[in-house]
Amino acid sequence: MATTSGAITLPSPASPQSATWCLLLLEHLEEFAKLVWYLVADGGLVGETFSRTMVQLGATPLDASNPQPAYDHAREVLISQAIGVLASVRKEEAENGIFMSTGLGGLPDLPRLAFMLRLVVHSSEMEVASLLGVSPMNVRELVRDVVDHLCTNVPFSLLTVCQDAWAS
Repeated sequence: MATTSGAITLPSPASPQSATWCLLLLEHLEEFAKLVWYLVADGGLVGETFSRTMVQLGATPLDASNPQPAYDHAREVLISQAIGVLASVRKEEAENGIFMSTGLGGLPDLPRLAFMLRLVVHSSEMEVASLLGVSPMNVRELVRDVVDHLCTNVPFSLLTVCQDAWAS
């Protein structure tokens, strides 16, 4: 399991704003935990992602009267923090001269994240492009490369799954 160094400081649990964000995350915990797991593929990194998310959300005003924008914001922060956690881990691995693959055929993070966000999480091409700092066309190319990689590196019985995923 990969970890990042540095202490995580959580917002004060006494803060009503933090408590409201915590309730929102708890209300959608299963969905949010799956989302983060799809992106970081490591239990420790899931925990770190949630910690970082709580720090950022704790400093953000929350309008509890309109739950959809709050949900959307929490989801966006979780995705951004998951990407940031992966970047921190990769930087630490590079500094220490090690590399630990994170599943999905040992693909590099950028193509794997584009694939997971686009085809598993069902984010729009524009949203994925914004989160990853690439163009929408680059997102399409990254996803296509992953699908091609998976289709050439999986048993024949799973090829139809790849073809179905690419067709949607």
